[in-house]
Amino acid sequence: MDSIPSPQYWPLHKLLILRIGLTALLLAGLAAATVYWVERQQLHRAAVELAEQRAAEFVAVAGDVLDAPGSETNGAVQARLDRFVRGHSMPRDGGLVAATIFDAGGVAVARVEHPDYAGHAAELNRLASQSVATGRQGEETRPVQIDGARVYFLQVPLETADKRVLGRVAALYAPSAAYLAEFDRRLVRAVLFAFIAVLLTAAILYPVIQRLMRRVIELSASLRDANLEMLSVLGSAIAKRDADTDAHNYRVTLYSVHLAEAVGVDLKTMQALIKGAFLHDVGKIGIPDHILLKPGKLDEVEYAQMKQHVAHGLDIVRRASWLSDAEAVVGGHHEKFDGGGYDSHHKAGEIPIVARIFAIADVFDALTSHRPYKAPLSFDASMEILSRDRGTHFDPQLLDAFAAIARPLHEALTTRGEDYSHQELQTVLTRYFRQDIETLLAREPA
Repeated sequence: MDSIPSPQYWPLHKLLILRIGLTALLLAGLAAATVYWVERQQLHRAAVELAEQRAAEFVAVAGDVLDAPGSETNGAVQARLDRFVRGHSMPRDGGLVAATIFDAGGVAVARVEHPDYAGHAAELNRLASQSVATGRQGEETRPVQIDGARVYFLQVPLETADKRVLGRVAALYAPSAAYLAEFDRRLVRAVLFAFIAVLLTAAILYPVIQRLMRRVIELSASLRDANLEMLSVLGSAIAKRDADTDAHNYRVTLYSVHLAEAVGVDLKTMQALIKGAFLHDVGKIGIPDHILLKPGKLDEVEYAQMKQHVAHGLDIVRRASWLSDAEAVVGGHHEKFDGGGYDSHHKAGEIPIVARIFAIADVFDALTSHRPYKAPLSFDASMEILSRDRGTHFDPQLLDAFAAIARPLHEALTTRGEDYSHQELQTVLTRYFRQDIETLLAREPA
């Protein structure tokens, strides 16, 4: 990868950095969420395992009194519970901070509360009363908030070794401060690791992706330039056959582009107009020379044959997908605003705007140019003829816009020669075709 990116490819680098950065953030967020969920599940499992373990241990030492008649009133269960709690210290990760023992009939027979969690027993009793269940279906675990602290409410059945249910225990499990601090540290480490891993992966892949995208853009640019060269060569070949010069194609394209800019057409419409302007008469390749080059007026039969160049042109451009948007000009540049033209006799808005624009440019250049059958007319005489056909042959609004820009443009194209027209045309192609890398990079995918 180049140490300093070429300005031509800065949009590419910007796009890649933005997309890879957003992907890194997304992956890191997903990784953090996954770590958080896994840690919470571990905390959940620890609470359940501890509760089940303590319940089994308690049944082992107090099962006889739980099963004895009158255990709910004689205090034997409470005594066993107090002795049991004193014999078990709080685990490092946390432990049961309050518990209530219920017999098989759902009657509370013993309670205990860790001295550091005063008041939790009342909340435990409330939770237990809202979740009355007996038998094995009474097992559950869910997080709750008490005094701003996150604890777990659990209830599990008290079962003997032969799976006989003696009662149930409802308890609150509280993770220790040390465990929560370690949990936060693990979470931070996991998030940092995710960010670093994603960024390192992106850094490794970035040069490869950048080179591949640059190569794709270069190949696309080469293909685009080849298409433009083919467009220019094909259009010029037809123009030379008709007028012994390709200057006509240059001029009508430039007239059309300037008029289109004056009325504010979009990029895709402009590209279609330029392609159509180059190839508007491509169908004349199918017209015999004695008709195409006849110095005098065509008779009715010859004119009918001449009109076939529109159909021939459409048949040609439809064979190439890149030229398909030229159809509007190729097929519609002899239509008239009042519907009196050919080939489809469309009128007004039925005629594509590129065809209405080009019709003005084409007729104007035909009037002001030398042809085998006529001498060139002056600018004023040509504009007067166009004006007479305002609303019949030509779109009135487009004709008014053309009248406002035509004189200086005509003077430049007729006095500065063919080289000037060619240079201007290259400027137009650069503006609307060869600067499309930035346009492509700035466009959101469909």
